Amino acid sequence: MGCNQGRRMIIFSGKKKRLQNLRKRLYTASVRKHFRSLESYLDPDVEITNPQFISIGRNTLLRPYTWLYAITNDHERAGAFQPRLEIGSNCVIGRFCYITCSNQVTIEDSALIMESVLITDSVHEYTDIDTPVNNQPLLSRGPIIIGAGSWIGVGARIVGRVRIGRNSVVGANAFVNRDVPDYCVVAGIPAQIVRRYDPASGQWKNVRESL
Repeated sequence: MGCNQGRRMIIFSGKKKRLQNLRKRLYTASVRKHFRSLESYLDPDVEITNPQFISIGRNTLLRPYTWLYAITNDHERAGAFQPRLEIGSNCVIGRFCYITCSNQVTIEDSALIMESVLITDSVHEYTDIDTPVNNQPLLSRGPIIIGAGSWIGVGARIVGRVRIGRNSVVGANAFVNRDVPDYCVVAGIPAQIVRRYDPASGQWKNVRESL
């Protein structure tokens, strides 16, 4: 690649980024009033359902094709839920994530959520075998709290009433439906603790513990 071609690519990349930032600013200005609170610039390709129940803090980045869904209705009951979906400041949420709540989902400051993560506090009832599951009542199992500084790996699934501890790591593709302590690494289906910080020694130690 010649020097001139390299410079042209850098200039093109810079212009593209400026246009993307302008697009975000204009879009955010047009939708901010609909949110409970919106202090970051929002990409137009992030899907939002019921923004009046959603708050997003400062300097938080939501990558395109993520869906934030604050659930208010189930199949038969309009206004059945009063959800609260809160994302703190300095968070990063990757592409193709699905974050939904009918109770409460709180993502605390500086959390890093990688691509294709599912976070949901709700499940459909299934006890009536004569009715399709999709037509049965929605059950709220929340709240879910993702602790400050935590890291949720690609493809992880966090379901039900769960608290992820501060500065903890959820491994790629892990399934979590129980609380994770502070300063732990969990992995697997179902997730288990595989590393834990030992304050006495100041070291991270390999372990194998059930949640």
